[in-house]
Amino acid sequence: MKDLFYKLHQQLSIKTKLIVAFFTVALLSVFLMASISYVNYTQSVKHDFYRLSNEATLRLNQHIEFYMVQLGKSTSSLLTGDLLQSWMKNEREFSTSEIDSIQNELRKNIALNYPEIVGMFLVTTDLKVLEMTNLPLSGNHSYTGEPWYSNSFHHDIRVLPTHIINYPIVNDVRVVSIEVPVYSIVTLELLGKLVIDLELNELERIFDNANLVSEGSFFAISEDDLIVYHENYDWLGISRSETDLVEFNLSSEEKASIQNVYGQRQLVSISKSESTGWTFVYTVPLDKMASAMQNTPNIILITLLIIVVSIVIIVPWITNRFVKPILDLKQFMLRVEKGDLHVRAPEMSGNDEIFHLNRSFNNMVEQIDELLSNVTSLELREANLLLREKEAIIQALQNQIDPHFLYNSLDIIKSIAYMEDVSQIVTMSRNLADFYRYTAKNVTKVVTLREELEHLKHYLALIQVRFPVTFHSQINVDDKFLECTVIKLMIQPLVENAIKYAIEPNDGKGSIIVSAHDEDGELVIKITNTGLKIDDKKIEILNRKISSITDNVHEEYRKQQSLGIANVHCRIVLKYGKQYGVSIAANHDEETVVFVRLPI
Repeated sequence: MKDLFYKLHQQLSIKTKLIVAFFTVALLSVFLMASISYVNYTQSVKHDFYRLSNEATLRLNQHIEFYMVQLGKSTSSLLTGDLLQSWMKNEREFSTSEIDSIQNELRKNIALNYPEIVGMFLVTTDLKVLEMTNLPLSGNHSYTGEPWYSNSFHHDIRVLPTHIINYPIVNDVRVVSIEVPVYSIVTLELLGKLVIDLELNELERIFDNANLVSEGSFFAISEDDLIVYHENYDWLGISRSETDLVEFNLSSEEKASIQNVYGQRQLVSISKSESTGWTFVYTVPLDKMASAMQNTPNIILITLLIIVVSIVIIVPWITNRFVKPILDLKQFMLRVEKGDLHVRAPEMSGNDEIFHLNRSFNNMVEQIDELLSNVTSLELREANLLLREKEAIIQALQNQIDPHFLYNSLDIIKSIAYMEDVSQIVTMSRNLADFYRYTAKNVTKVVTLREELEHLKHYLALIQVRFPVTFHSQINVDDKFLECTVIKLMIQPLVENAIKYAIEPNDGKGSIIVSAHDEDGELVIKITNTGLKIDDKKIEILNRKISSITDNVHEEYRKQQSLGIANVHCRIVLKYGKQYGVSIAANHDEETVVFVRLPI
């Protein structure tokens, strides 16, 4: 798969790649934008829904609490009556008329204030019950099955969740019970409780008033997961697990969430009452609360179609503006490939990449043209040097023929001097013959330092004959340097130059000292003369000339006709490079020193 994608990528044109890239980026952008918008919108809807539902639930809870508290307070005057207090204390037997009197007081309170009260029951701590109810009682009615009939007595008002009462003849009556504690007005001892059974009419009215939208609904669940209130009357008082409400996830940590219930997405808000312990749940179908979300897919589709049409129309035009200069540049490069170095790409005004690309192309072609010209010039120079070298070799070979008469003549002079016992002439003729033989016999340019020093010794011997008393020479070169290769006729011309300009003008007085040492992995030959000192200005002029020769060595070499300092320096630079060559200095002993730097 990866290889197929790579081959396809190579075969596609830049224009096609740009269209595919723009199309892909556009699709991803639309998808990402839609996803982010949908998530943000959903979160916003959930947040707004929870805020509104929380306000409604808070009002609902406040209304219920206010209703319960007011109901409890309205009975406080009844609970302080002497007759009722006496009955609650169970101090004596009560007549039927006395009991009727207590019941009438309770009935009067119901009729005047709370018609939704089904019944009221006084329950003593020993579970004796005095009832007052608006419903006809069954013949064998019993209160033991009622949730309030127990030994559980509390010091505060309690609300019992919805349940089905068992005492009336009428079946399936569902009520909410309120337990109001009864205290002794003398000792403040808890005597029992007043139980008030309420029909759900008032609760239903409170829940309906709290509803936000017509499609929304409230339901309330007790701490025991019993249904306290729901619009479906048949579910009241039974466990949530026995109804379809079990589909709601009430354990969610989110106070507002979107849940799939009854095959429909619902916005669900959950809040708990601190006073009753009930959990209030408010649900609204998502499409009713966030109708704009239903249009999101259509909006995304329309946006996608607009983007696709825009890509099909605009991208080819845009890519053509980008690709055409590149295609033109490709044609220019093909012309350069064929050897046309005079072609130039148009440098349009601007500062974009195409402008820089064309300018770089033009600079490249100019540099190639210049490099080719330089290479051609260098090749011509090299050809001239080779030609001059061949001419020099031919001339040297010719010179090997010409000196034969000179060598024979010198040998005859040496023989005559030997026969006449003139040793000085013998020495001079022998050294002179050896000197010229070395010069002419070997046309190669590289010899060992040993050979070069032997040649120098012959020359110094001739000078010693000329100045036998005042001239001295010394060669101090370690044996480890003797096999180093050097350019032929390198040291002797420099020594000859020193004798010509420093020893001879000084009537032959002075010394020539030749030494060698290793400096940073390079061979340095030092030629010191103690004759006439060259002044510093002259030395500076000579070094500047040597530096000029280094920078223009090919031109300067053609000008050199003699074997002087310039000639030697030219040959060293041509052979080894510009970092090597000859330099001149004066030391602290008023001596002139010529340095020759060579690779080892």
